[in-house]
Formats: sequence, C-alpha cells, structure tokens
Amino acid sequence: MQHRTLRIIILSLIGLAVGAFLYYIRPLLVPFAIAALMAYMIFPLVRSLEARGVKRSTAIITVYAAGLFLVYIFIAFFIPATFNEAKAFGRILPVYVETWEKAQGYFDSLSKRISLPAEGRQILRETVGHIRKGLLQGIRGFAQGLIGAISLLPSLILAPFLAYYFIKDSDHIKKTVLAFLPPSCRNDLQFLIREGDLIFSQFLRGHLLVSAIVGLLTGAGAALINMPFAVLIGLFTAVLDLIPYFGPLLAAIPVVGLALTISYWKGIAMLVIYIIVQQFEGSFLAPRLLGDRVGLHPVATVLVLLIGGYLAGPLGLIFAVPAAGLLRIILRYLWEKIV
Repeated sequence: MQHRTLRIIILSLIGLAVGAFLYYIRPLLVPFAIAALMAYMIFPLVRSLEARGVKRSTAIITVYAAGLFLVYIFIAFFIPATFNEAKAFGRILPVYVETWEKAQGYFDSLSKRISLPAEGRQILRETVGHIRKGLLQGIRGFAQGLIGAISLLPSLILAPFLAYYFIKDSDHIKKTVLAFLPPSCRNDLQFLIREGDLIFSQFLRGHLLVSAIVGLLTGAGAALINMPFAVLIGLFTAVLDLIPYFGPLLAAIPVVGLALTISYWKGIAMLVIYIIVQQFEGSFLAPRLLGDRVGLHPVATVLVLLIGGYLAGPLGLIFAVPAAGLLRIILRYLWEKIV
C-alpha cells in the first residue's frame, strides 16, 4: 500500500513538472497544436479513403491536394477582397464615428425636449457612449485578430508536415501512449477519448461547417442588397457564430447599426437577412450537422459561456461549451467509479 501511494506521488510530481515545462515552452508548441488540430479534422477523410482501398500515405496526399486547391481559391479570391474592404472600411471609419457623435447629440436634445432630469440625461449620454465604445473595441479587436493570424504564418507552414506524420503514425502513437499506462487504466482512457471525440468532433467539424455556411449566406445576402463590406460582414458573422446563443446577436448589432448609417431600408434589409439565416441555421443546419451531444442545459450553457469569456476572452466563449461537455463526462465517469 505504501509502495502504491509513493508511486502515485512520484507520478503526480512528474506530471506537474512536465506540465510546468510545457507551459514554459508553450510558444514553441504552437505548430504542434495546429498540426494536431489539422490531423484531427482531416483524419475522418483519410479513414474513408482507406476504407475504399487507398493506402494511408496516398490518402493523406489526396486530402492535402484537395485542401491546397481550396486554399488557392481562398487566397486568390477571398483574401484580396478582404484586404480591399478592410482598407476601404478604415478610410470611412471616421464618418461612422461622426455619425455616432451626431446620434449622441440627438439623444441629448431629445432628453431635453421630454424634460428628463439631469441624472437621466447623464445616464442616456453614458449609455450611448458605452455603445459607441463597445462597437469601436469590437472592430479594433477584429482587426487585431486578423493581424494576429498573419503572425501564425510560420506555424501554419510547418503544421501540415507535422500533421502528415501524426496521421500516418497515429496507430503507433496510440499504442505507445497506452503502453505507458497501467493495464487497468487503458480501457478507462479509451472510453473517455471516445466520449470526448463525440463532443469535439461535433464542435470542430460540425460547428465550424455551420458557422462557415452562416457567414457565406450572410455575406451573400449583404452583397445582394449592395451592402458595402459584404466579405467582411460574412467573415465577421462566421467567427461570432462560433459562440453559442450570443454569437448571432453580437454579429447582428454592429452590422445592422452600420447599415442604418447608410439608409433606413438597408438596416431593415440587413436585419431581415440575419433573421432568415438564423432561422435556417436553427431549423435545418444545426439539427443535421450538430445534434446535441454536449448535453448541457441552456441555463448551464449561458453560465459556462460567461465563465469562459471571463477567464479566456473570445477563445473562452468559443471553446467553453465543448470543454464543459468534456468535463461533465469526466466528472460523471469519476463519480460512477467512486460510488
């Protein structure tokens, strides 16, 4: 019994030391993390080609070739349009800031006409100012996110080579990891990996696809009504749609507000587009591509989103729900083991 306790203490200390070391060198692990994510995303495609008699290395190269074709289309058509719209938006941004200032002045004059007390006028003025500040911070954060993505370019170049070996040697890697564990723990780990895969496959594969379709439809709708910055609107909507519940609302408020500064009817049309797309997502896309494997109550989901946003910002909002679903499975499994 003492020997077993000593072994657990030693393994725990080793685990803490390894975790601290990995945290210290975390910038060096970025390409490996991206490669692991890429391998996880495309492994089902490779496995489906293997089932048709294609060798694994050939299947990986085939998937890579299809991916490179899509990347070429993305770079050739989407990237230039995005940069052009971003530059145009930067040039006219002062116009929209001035519009918000005029709106603030309008609310000030309105509050005087209806004889609001001084405290009420101050609250109204501060509210409009907070809205303006929040919109500008959101736009600034979105631009900083695009710039940050460019800084990941070296890791993005290295990641496909690492992902190739992750997929090619996945069976060997799995056996090596399991060999380090006691036989009694191997079945438990495999069970947790399977359950976690159900959650993260839904999120990474299903939710990314749903968000991409929502962004594409929203951008196409914006283009149909001759709304400027349609590509940026589609990209902005796709990113925020990754956030459950709040994402569509967070995307619609600034975009509809931007449309209202152009014309009343454009604002109404943009609002209708968001409503139609969200109805299509909720009634058709989500039930067929996502399902409900996370198993969190809506109230619990909102709480998890608030905690994730508080602890990790935008990434916390995006990954909070699948992380909570995985934690729920682990805690339930441990509870069943203890009881």
